[in-house]
Amino acid sequence: MHKSLWAGIALFTVSFASRGGAQGALSLEGLGFPTGGLSARAEGTGGGVADFDALSTVSPASVAGVGSPALFLQYSPEFRRVTSPAGSATTTTARFPLVVGVLPMGESWTMALSSSTFLDRSSETSLSRVEVVGGPTDTVTVTEQNKVLGAIDDFRLALAWSTSPKFRIGVGGHAFAGSNRITFSQLFPDSTKFISSSQAGRISYAGFAASVGMEFRPSRVIGFAISGRKGGDLRAQSGDTAIGKGRLPDHYSGSVTFEGIPGVIVSARAAHDNWSSLASLSSSGIQAFDGWDIGGGVEATGPRIMQRIVTVRAGARFRTLPFGFNGEKVSEKTFAAGLGAPLTRDRASLDIAIQRAARTAGSDVKERGFILSVGLRVSP
Repeated sequence: MHKSLWAGIALFTVSFASRGGAQGALSLEGLGFPTGGLSARAEGTGGGVADFDALSTVSPASVAGVGSPALFLQYSPEFRRVTSPAGSATTTTARFPLVVGVLPMGESWTMALSSSTFLDRSSETSLSRVEVVGGPTDTVTVTEQNKVLGAIDDFRLALAWSTSPKFRIGVGGHAFAGSNRITFSQLFPDSTKFISSSQAGRISYAGFAASVGMEFRPSRVIGFAISGRKGGDLRAQSGDTAIGKGRLPDHYSGSVTFEGIPGVIVSARAAHDNWSSLASLSSSGIQAFDGWDIGGGVEATGPRIMQRIVTVRAGARFRTLPFGFNGEKVSEKTFAAGLGAPLTRDRASLDIAIQRAARTAGSDVKERGFILSVGLRVSP
């Protein structure tokens, strides 16, 4: 089979745990799982502060609030369990979803360069079946393995302007790039009679987008932030062959914060993504659904530990994942908790968030996941 043909089929085939012995997930359908570009701090508040958070890649205006040069790194492994009538499977995915560098330029301008995971598509499925090789009674068990490693990343250059904390505005340019490395293997139990086979291919992606954001604080106790991203074409290519083209989803979001209680920040956020624009990447039509992302939480000054004041966070979030299962939308409900603490004379800080996610698709297949996010910010 021609490489580009089978690679395209492997990418858009639904691989799932309900198929005998397979290891898949509701969150990894289609082109993969959207991490959201949220920092550990934003995740701990259910995404409520995302449009205000300089270490999240949601709004380019937020980088104006950093105040000093900073480098931020985040590690977010996920531990999943998928349950279906055929059984259950447990998988772990290691992600490094965020790298952000921020550099103030004078009193009014701030620049930031970031790399975030847009869609993560790392999975492995295994299916055993009986193959007739001779007469009706001459059969052999064949194990088919389909392994996909890769992701689409969002590389953003942001520029923000602000002369006071009351108003900030920013713009961003995005380059989307990534690849999926696909390996399809057929394994036979007796290598002396049958030769196992393996095929490998790679699908690469490239696209561009632009974003804008704004913050407005009419008073000390309340703040508003809005942001939007306009997507351009996203092209998929296998070797020298173009296999599909779609549009990067348009994204719109808004956040509000209330700080009327001393030491407490209450936040809420709503966002919409036009994921269905990616459906044209597949000639047969990928199951992509537009979705809402709604969440909120509380951030409060906590206890003093080792002469450092710890910030505690809690939040909840509901969203629709972009790619469906058996024609049904996949919904995700998440409850989160976290904390933040300054380090080394306030020249570094550590943020930790734990999220409990429940994902369903209107069927008897369910997915539960724990996401542990650890973010480290360092200022020279």
